[in-house]
Amino acid sequence: MATLKFINIDKIYDNNVQAVFDFNLEIADKEFIVFVGPSGCGKSTTLRMVAGLEDISAGELYIDGVLINDVLPKDRDIAMVFQNYALYPHMTVYDNMAFGLKLRHFKAPKKDHALIQLIKLKDALSHPADVVKALNEECPKKQRLEHVIAALSINQYTAKKLIGLHLKDEQSVEKAKESLEAKIQARLDGYKAKGITLDDDFVILTDGKPTVVRTGFKLYEIDEKVRQASAILGLDEYLDRRPKALSGGQRQRVALGRAIVRQPKVFLMDEPLSNLDAKLRVQTRSEITKIHRQVGATTIYVTHDQTEAMTMADRIVVMKDGRIQQIGTPKEVYQSPANIFVGGFIGTPPMNFLRGEIKDGKFYANGQKEATYVLNKEQKALLADYEGKQIVFGIRPEDCVVADKGFLVKTDVVELLGSELIVYAVYGDQRLVFKTSAKRDIRAEQEITLSCDAERVHFFDPETTERIHA
Repeated sequence: MATLKFINIDKIYDNNVQAVFDFNLEIADKEFIVFVGPSGCGKSTTLRMVAGLEDISAGELYIDGVLINDVLPKDRDIAMVFQNYALYPHMTVYDNMAFGLKLRHFKAPKKDHALIQLIKLKDALSHPADVVKALNEECPKKQRLEHVIAALSINQYTAKKLIGLHLKDEQSVEKAKESLEAKIQARLDGYKAKGITLDDDFVILTDGKPTVVRTGFKLYEIDEKVRQASAILGLDEYLDRRPKALSGGQRQRVALGRAIVRQPKVFLMDEPLSNLDAKLRVQTRSEITKIHRQVGATTIYVTHDQTEAMTMADRIVVMKDGRIQQIGTPKEVYQSPANIFVGGFIGTPPMNFLRGEIKDGKFYANGQKEATYVLNKEQKALLADYEGKQIVFGIRPEDCVVADKGFLVKTDVVELLGSELIVYAVYGDQRLVFKTSAKRDIRAEQEITLSCDAERVHFFDPETTERIHA
């Protein structure tokens, strides 16, 4: 697979609107990176620059150490999965997945594909009883090819050749196998007579060196790649269907399959789950994560849904207004947000922010006479320069605990989510939300005392919005 390196990437459109500012990032081989942020933050634009669909205005982009700023999209060895699937409606699932491979041409060492197919056909005859059973079992004519492929675990090309041999019994299988062995040996003897050798991959070597030719994938190679991807995605039974006969989740898997068969260096996914309903989105999300583990591809995934980012990513890149706000693992971004925007964007419900003042080692929310929170020793040292100044106090909803001592809030809206309650409350002229067990009897217009977990409290500078830390 591949590594990627973004160095001071900018994107400026012709009308002088700048969409991406000074983007710097290094992506490791096989890493799953998620770009997340609100609409218009520049995440899709950055993805399109990787794909070559947008020009890079300034900076450098490397894939595996090779500068690709001016490399054509078709030569970048990337595969992209779009939000709207982009499937051909008149083609079957199989043809949709195979289409890109049929069009692709590249330079590669010349192989003896005819010899490869003879050997595959001979190997398919290794178990005569199984061959006879597979070829002569009763099944509808249209399903015969797929039946033979599944029964003998062979590719489509080999199955067609095998059916064409009309083998009725084990004796005819053994006879066909002997004939194939003779053809294979004759072909090898022909090479030997000409002083030509073959390596283990059947590459033709002249004077020890391979001949490089412009070629494409052979039909049997395409078939093997499509069926391998189909098995990973659970699409085997849908290969002969057209997209209109599939559900949204199945169509998305076909789009993923079309990318997987390419075996590219980098996978790019632009909000691929946006068109799915909530239940299907959760299911497909877990499937993509599992597929990534199986394929092991370097992946960049773009979404505005922070839940997708948190559940799928090795690392998250949080963006706003074309700038990176924070890069880190989901746990790092959630537990130690770089600024107010990240704290408010990541998490459901988002982090609570209370504006107030530090006085005598205590935090007083604006408009409150009683202290909201008493600073511990480390926090007093950290905020020594903010004594008597305005500051922003941050706490996650799950870290606000109903207690006997603390600060008093008045509930406004109570939402039951099965095992827990999400409670929206008013605190002076500010609002906050907290989570608690559904076993508690909490109703609207009720006064509740809350306390905050000292290990989970954050403080932010109100001017820079950055988190204050040691």
